[in-house]
Amino acid sequence: MALSGPVPGSMTATPRRTIAWFRRDLRLADNRMLEVATRAERAWPVFVADPDLLGANSSATGRVAWFDANLRALDDRLREHGSGLTILRGRPEEALRRFAESVDADSVIAAADEDPRAIERDTHVAAAVDLTLVNDQRIVPPDVLRTAAGQPYTVYTPFRRALDAWVAADPDAATASADFDPGRLAPPTEVGGGLLPDAGDRPELPPPGELAANDRLRTFLRSDISGYRDERDRPDLDATSRLSPYLRVGAIGIRACWRAALNARQRATERDDVVLARGSATWQGELGWREFFAHVLLAHPRLATESFRTDYDTIAWVDGPDGDDLYDAWRAGRTGYPFVDAGMRQLAATGWMHNRARLVTASFLVKDLGLDWRRGESAFAELLLDADVQQNNGNWQWIAGVGTDAAPYFRIFNATLQGRKFDPAGAYVRRWIPELADLPADVVHEPWRAADTPGDYPPPIVDHAEARERTLARYRAVSG
Repeated sequence: MALSGPVPGSMTATPRRTIAWFRRDLRLADNRMLEVATRAERAWPVFVADPDLLGANSSATGRVAWFDANLRALDDRLREHGSGLTILRGRPEEALRRFAESVDADSVIAAADEDPRAIERDTHVAAAVDLTLVNDQRIVPPDVLRTAAGQPYTVYTPFRRALDAWVAADPDAATASADFDPGRLAPPTEVGGGLLPDAGDRPELPPPGELAANDRLRTFLRSDISGYRDERDRPDLDATSRLSPYLRVGAIGIRACWRAALNARQRATERDDVVLARGSATWQGELGWREFFAHVLLAHPRLATESFRTDYDTIAWVDGPDGDDLYDAWRAGRTGYPFVDAGMRQLAATGWMHNRARLVTASFLVKDLGLDWRRGESAFAELLLDADVQQNNGNWQWIAGVGTDAAPYFRIFNATLQGRKFDPAGAYVRRWIPELADLPADVVHEPWRAADTPGDYPPPIVDHAEARERTLARYRAVSG
């Protein structure tokens, strides 16, 4: 199994006939895997529907439907170039070997993926076919940036400095790849399309595909990026990029977003626009966190199931029937804390949750309810359209205070105060909790104070002040 560099041209020989294996890079533009694959005389665009993976995600219906919609959008784009997507079914190593034999392909090209499960899969595939992996998902290839002591970074700020220095020294790292050669793409040998039947109900999804992703980026750059620093924490406003579901499936790449942030900062400098400078710098910082978590997971694959700070894996979480009842109430959006419940109901309805709500709902599960952070991580992995193990795991460990660049364990969000601060008029709560739609702003985040308490909305499931003391004791017991 070969891994080529940022613009992979280091293969010993150009393949004669190859398979372009799409995975989490469902786009044609700025796709380094496709650029390399179309250097061959003929390239077959392929996606492998692994029944084991689909079975493991059978409860993640929204995420599977989102991936399916983007596969179909990719197939449509390929057909515009006289090609199309061949869907293979079966274990990847077996399906790719059979297909390579059927079309007389001598290699498989794919984008590298640092998910531990993907690394295991690729090891099996490399034993069956000639597999070359291309760095496409990251700005800097994972395992390249190191501390002065030669170790992987585990703290964000020095990692970010190293990332910026890398891009400054090698601007091509954050630039688009060369165009692929559509004339070398083969037509599909089997029916293209997607994973799911055309018939049947689908959850309401954003417009899929790279064209929609690029439209979303342009809208954000035109309308929202200037206010991003000051308004990104307001779930009652549409002030974020909403690009995370597209990044998850690769309908847009991290380089396109990084370049957009750099260009916005340059425009801000030219215009002496302080607001634009702050907004674009803040957004770029959020993109930097995506890079950081991916690099951390590759260096420490055990984090997929363990805390980085292993002593915190001995915390006495609430479990058993009591823990199950608390978890069920949290997941259903019936904790009695409106800001938490609004976030969880938004997630259930749309497959997406505003980032401030993610922080508060996650903190509430761990530090108010006393539940293991992995239960929340699993719920988000099932429900979020944009869930991937690197970002989901990194953020849950951060909020739980058990990760690499961890927030202190004694940082405990007060869900009521968070709601007042970031949803001051209660618009977000009223949108997702119709039981509270008629409450005035001064009590919408504390419905128990209302003159007429809504009878169909539950009282608070825990007392925050008491829960906070229990959490502090729980963490101190293992941290000293």
